[in-house]
Amino acid sequence: MLCANAQRSNKRSLGGAAICLAVTLLLTGSSPPRTEDAVLKFGIGVHIEPFGAQVSQIALNAGASPIGAGRNRMDYHRRPDFERHVDDLMQLADIVESYGGVLTVQAQTPFTASAVAFDHPILSALEQRGHEIGLHFHEDAHLGQGAEALSPTVWAAVMTEEIERIHAAGVVGSIRYWSGGNLYPDLYEAATAAGLTIHSDWKNPGTQSTPDLLTGIHPWRPSAGTTGEDVLAFARHDPEGTIVFLPGGQFDTALFQSKQQIKEEGGLAAWLDVIEDALQASLENVHPDRVNVFHFTAHPGEFIGRPDAPYEALDRFLSEVVDPLVAAGWIEWATFSEMDEAYASWEETHPGIDPRTPTR
Repeated sequence: MLCANAQRSNKRSLGGAAICLAVTLLLTGSSPPRTEDAVLKFGIGVHIEPFGAQVSQIALNAGASPIGAGRNRMDYHRRPDFERHVDDLMQLADIVESYGGVLTVQAQTPFTASAVAFDHPILSALEQRGHEIGLHFHEDAHLGQGAEALSPTVWAAVMTEEIERIHAAGVVGSIRYWSGGNLYPDLYEAATAAGLTIHSDWKNPGTQSTPDLLTGIHPWRPSAGTTGEDVLAFARHDPEGTIVFLPGGQFDTALFQSKQQIKEEGGLAAWLDVIEDALQASLENVHPDRVNVFHFTAHPGEFIGRPDAPYEALDRFLSEVVDPLVAAGWIEWATFSEMDEAYASWEETHPGIDPRTPTR
């Protein structure tokens, strides 16, 4: 790519890279001419992990087996651990908001239960500031060992329990989006019963890998869930499907599988380079006749670098890469529900069209 070589030779010339990207797209014809509709909806999802979780009594009553607690890990039942990540979330929200951005924060117990126990309004405060609150569902943490053997009814009951705890923490809006439970073939039946309608972030938790079939920038309605061995049905669009899947973008699956190694060897800047390349590849595939989406995932504390300059790398990425593209009209911030709403509107005017096979 025209920008890539120049950027790599100058290490981190992010602002120039963003400008060069826009010029390259126009000059090479890699993307259709800019129109009001040829835009990439851009978001950041936040996964709050289940540190200190215990298997739901609902699952235990159904025959689930508890999982031993991890050692030397955070536990949101401990107030210092909880408040540490509350502070991280607020810093992340402050930085994203300074660029007109929004987060889709995905919560689960015990973080939600501790927000209630400690009478902390973190989730309701984020919601009031315009961020979306969704569910991050680690099935092993809530359903125990052998979760795949439990019925969709049990899964739905425990997912509903998790949603109720988000509301108990002060969230008023409906919880429509979730991530997690990826290897359960009846996942969509359970999620639909729990009132969920939007899904993303599919990867195999055992291998930390994502099949190329599940990448891209155009949402679709999967025909079925998957055990992870065969994703063909998951990748096939069903216009009558109850769940909309939001792909993360046009990214290099091998690099995303090597996320931890990249961060260990090159730091946060190296990982943001990977995200920037994925954003560039996604922009090159934007189509004015489709809904185009892109997002990446953060965790509380993940993007903290030097103690005296937390979130410096992410702040720079938003300032020098994302913000110029927003100003140029190439991308626009959106929560995951806003991406879904755009897709639902598109479906109404494009009945019977497979959203993953755009025409040039």
